[in-house]
Amino acid sequence: MTNFVGFLVPGIFLGCMWGLVALGIVFVFKSTKVFNFAQPYMAMFLAYPLCSIGTKFGGWWGLGGGIICAIAFGFVFERLFMRRMIGQSVISAVIITIMFSYVIMGMIGLIWHTDVQSIPFTLPGKAMTLAGARISKDLIWGIGIAFALFGLFALFYWKTMLGRVMRATAEDHQVAQSMGIPVRWIFSLSWMMAGFLAMVAGLFVGMTTGVHWTMWEAISGGVVVAIIGGLESMTGAILAGLILGLVTSLCTGYLGDWARSIMPYLVLLVIIAVLPYGLFGLKRIERL
Repeated sequence: MTNFVGFLVPGIFLGCMWGLVALGIVFVFKSTKVFNFAQPYMAMFLAYPLCSIGTKFGGWWGLGGGIICAIAFGFVFERLFMRRMIGQSVISAVIITIMFSYVIMGMIGLIWHTDVQSIPFTLPGKAMTLAGARISKDLIWGIGIAFALFGLFALFYWKTMLGRVMRATAEDHQVAQSMGIPVRWIFSLSWMMAGFLAMVAGLFVGMTTGVHWTMWEAISGGVVVAIIGGLESMTGAILAGLILGLVTSLCTGYLGDWARSIMPYLVLLVIIAVLPYGLFGLKRIERL
């Protein structure tokens, strides 16, 4: 039982972090129809300014600065690069996100080198023991904050006027623009939200592993989660993240570390073979 709980809680934590990454991908895809392959790299990159600002001015200043940097990062990236892709082929926009992943890696190496950074503040509370297994407070906080964000973003998207505007934009860009909706501003907002979600995932993963330039590997499962859940489904991103995180953690615990690298992609192959649009994806039917 101790071993099971010791694998279960980290699995929920991992699934929550992957769910946050996937949710950022979903927001961007729903609004712009572009799959952002750079989201895990953004999560890694945005943890670095948080560390730098926090180390110099204090941890909580670092958190505030990290949030501002994340939102600004999403805004600037959309304005400078993705805005120019409007009207171009989708594959061109996707290639931009892939290439930007390599640019991010280069920027980290240039500015922060390969040194491991530490998140410069600690959260209140202490570790707890559950069924004989010691659970870190960082895992508990990460799970709690992730679920809170899932709920807040769901309320925002479904209950607020701005959320309705974003949903209208996701349905049809031209129709939304004809109704007076500022579609390009909605694109920027989607990228800013993606930047914020990436930063939160990078923050909590960085608390458990340290911030380093291979941290993207621990977050890359979010890309798989977005595909499994369905690229247009917030619910799918959350549930698929939890399912895949639990499966990966339990298989790694009982089968060995080799399962960590292969299990997400094995699950992806099985799900997509049965449900090509993902668990909650919209099935597109076209007349011939």
